Amino acid sequence: MRMVSRIRPFMLLLLGQWLVGCTPPSTTYIECPDIHHGCQLDGLVVATNHPPEIMKPFILELRWVEPETAAGLSEVHASFAMEGMEMGLNRYRLSKVASDIWQAEIILPLCVRGRADWQMQIDAKTRFSERQYQLGFYTN
Repeated sequence: MRMVSRIRPFMLLLLGQWLVGCTPPSTTYIECPDIHHGCQLDGLVVATNHPPEIMKPFILELRWVEPETAAGLSEVHASFAMEGMEMGLNRYRLSKVASDIWQAEIILPLCVRGRADWQMQIDAKTRFSERQYQLGFYTN
Protein backbone atom coordinates (compact mmCIF):
# COMPACT_ATOMS: atom_id res chain seq x y z
CA MET A 1 0.00 0.00 0.00
CA ARG A 2 2.85 2.40 0.82
CA MET A 3 4.45 1.75 -2.56
CA VAL A 4 1.22 2.72 -4.34
CA SER A 5 0.92 5.95 -2.32
CA ARG A 6 4.48 6.87 -3.35
CA ILE A 7 3.95 6.06 -7.01
CA ARG A 8 0.80 8.19 -7.44
CA PRO A 9 2.47 11.59 -6.83
CA PHE A 10 5.30 10.56 -9.14
CA MET A 11 2.85 9.55 -11.88
CA LEU A 12 0.94 12.83 -11.46
CA LEU A 13 4.19 14.76 -11.80
CA LEU A 14 5.09 12.88 -14.98
CA LEU A 15 1.60 13.41 -16.39
CA GLY A 16 1.83 17.14 -15.64
CA GLN A 17 5.21 17.44 -17.37
CA TRP A 18 3.89 15.49 -20.36
CA LEU A 19 0.85 17.77 -20.64
CA VAL A 20 3.01 20.90 -20.45
CA GLY A 21 5.23 19.51 -23.22
CA CYS A 22 2.21 18.75 -25.40
CA THR A 23 0.53 22.11 -25.16
CA PRO A 24 1.00 24.26 -28.26
CA PRO A 25 3.13 27.37 -27.79
CA SER A 26 1.25 30.58 -27.16
CA THR A 27 1.56 33.07 -30.02
CA THR A 28 1.47 36.87 -30.12
CA TYR A 29 1.25 38.79 -33.45
CA ILE A 30 1.74 42.47 -34.39
CA GLU A 31 2.49 44.57 -37.46
CA CYS A 32 5.71 46.53 -37.08
CA PRO A 33 5.78 49.65 -39.29
CA ASP A 34 9.39 50.56 -38.40
CA ILE A 35 11.37 47.55 -37.21
CA HIS A 36 14.61 49.54 -37.26
CA HIS A 37 13.40 51.72 -34.39
CA GLY A 38 11.78 48.74 -32.69
CA CYS A 39 8.38 47.34 -31.92
CA GLN A 40 7.09 45.87 -28.69
CA LEU A 41 4.92 42.80 -28.49
CA ASP A 42 3.92 41.13 -25.26
CA GLY A 43 6.99 42.19 -23.28
CA LEU A 44 9.47 41.69 -26.13
CA VAL A 45 11.15 44.52 -28.06
CA VAL A 46 12.26 43.59 -31.60
CA ALA A 47 14.64 45.94 -33.42
CA THR A 48 17.33 45.98 -36.13
CA ASN A 49 20.56 47.99 -36.37
CA HIS A 50 19.40 49.53 -39.68
CA PRO A 51 16.34 49.16 -41.92
CA PRO A 52 16.37 45.61 -43.33
CA GLU A 53 17.12 45.19 -47.03
CA ILE A 54 17.07 42.09 -49.21
CA MET A 55 20.42 40.23 -49.44
CA LYS A 56 22.16 42.71 -47.07
CA PRO A 57 23.14 41.65 -43.55
CA PHE A 58 21.55 43.33 -40.55
CA ILE A 59 21.53 42.64 -36.82
CA LEU A 60 18.26 41.49 -35.29
CA GLU A 61 18.03 42.22 -31.58
CA LEU A 62 15.43 40.88 -29.19
CA ARG A 63 15.17 42.42 -25.73
CA TRP A 64 12.77 41.29 -23.06
CA VAL A 65 11.28 44.20 -21.09
CA GLU A 66 11.26 42.15 -17.89
CA PRO A 67 14.65 40.41 -17.58
CA GLU A 68 13.20 37.65 -15.40
CA THR A 69 11.07 36.58 -18.40
CA ALA A 70 14.27 35.93 -20.37
CA ALA A 71 16.09 34.27 -17.48
CA GLY A 72 14.87 30.75 -18.27
CA LEU A 73 15.37 30.91 -22.04
CA SER A 74 17.53 28.15 -23.48
CA GLU A 75 17.06 28.75 -27.22
CA VAL A 76 15.76 31.57 -29.40
CA HIS A 77 15.25 31.24 -33.18
CA ALA A 78 13.87 33.56 -35.83
CA SER A 79 12.58 32.53 -39.24
CA PHE A 80 11.29 34.62 -42.14
CA ALA A 81 8.59 33.99 -44.72
CA MET A 82 6.11 35.73 -46.99
CA GLU A 83 2.42 34.97 -47.15
CA GLY A 84 1.86 32.37 -49.87
CA MET A 85 5.55 32.20 -50.85
CA GLU A 86 8.17 29.54 -50.22
CA MET A 87 11.33 31.37 -49.12
CA GLY A 88 13.58 28.39 -48.50
CA LEU A 89 15.40 27.65 -45.26
CA ASN A 90 16.13 30.79 -43.31
CA ARG A 91 15.91 29.90 -39.64
CA TYR A 92 18.47 31.72 -37.52
CA ARG A 93 19.63 30.85 -34.02
CA LEU A 94 20.08 33.94 -31.87
CA SER A 95 22.91 34.24 -29.38
CA LYS A 96 22.50 35.51 -25.85
CA VAL A 97 24.57 38.70 -25.46
CA ALA A 98 23.15 39.83 -22.09
CA SER A 99 20.71 38.41 -19.57
CA ASP A 100 17.74 39.82 -21.48
CA ILE A 101 19.17 40.42 -25.00
CA TRP A 102 19.56 37.95 -27.88
CA GLN A 103 21.02 38.81 -31.32
CA ALA A 104 21.77 37.34 -34.74
CA GLU A 105 23.04 38.56 -38.08
CA ILE A 106 20.28 38.05 -40.64
CA ILE A 107 20.30 38.02 -44.45
CA LEU A 108 16.85 37.97 -46.02
CA PRO A 109 16.56 35.98 -49.25
CA LEU A 110 15.65 37.55 -52.56
CA CYS A 111 12.00 37.48 -53.57
CA VAL A 112 11.79 37.04 -57.34
CA ARG A 113 8.42 38.82 -57.39
CA GLY A 114 9.85 41.95 -55.78
CA ARG A 115 7.66 41.78 -52.69
CA ALA A 116 8.75 43.43 -49.46
CA ASP A 117 6.16 42.15 -46.95
CA TRP A 118 7.77 39.81 -44.43
CA GLN A 119 6.51 37.64 -41.60
CA MET A 120 9.00 36.90 -38.85
CA GLN A 121 8.38 34.08 -36.41
CA ILE A 122 10.33 34.06 -33.17
CA ASP A 123 10.50 30.85 -31.15
CA ALA A 124 11.68 31.29 -27.55
CA LYS A 125 12.14 28.05 -25.61
CA THR A 126 12.60 27.36 -21.94
CA ARG A 127 13.10 23.97 -20.36
CA PHE A 128 9.35 23.39 -20.01
CA SER A 129 7.63 25.68 -22.50
CA GLU A 130 7.81 27.48 -25.80
CA ARG A 131 6.56 30.93 -26.71
CA GLN A 132 6.03 32.14 -30.31
CA TYR A 133 5.93 35.72 -31.49
CA GLN A 134 4.95 36.71 -35.01
CA LEU A 135 5.76 40.07 -36.47
CA GLY A 136 4.94 41.60 -39.86
CA PHE A 137 7.40 44.11 -41.33
CA TYR A 138 8.54 45.58 -44.66
CA THR A 139 11.95 45.88 -46.26
CA ASN A 140 13.23 48.85 -48.26
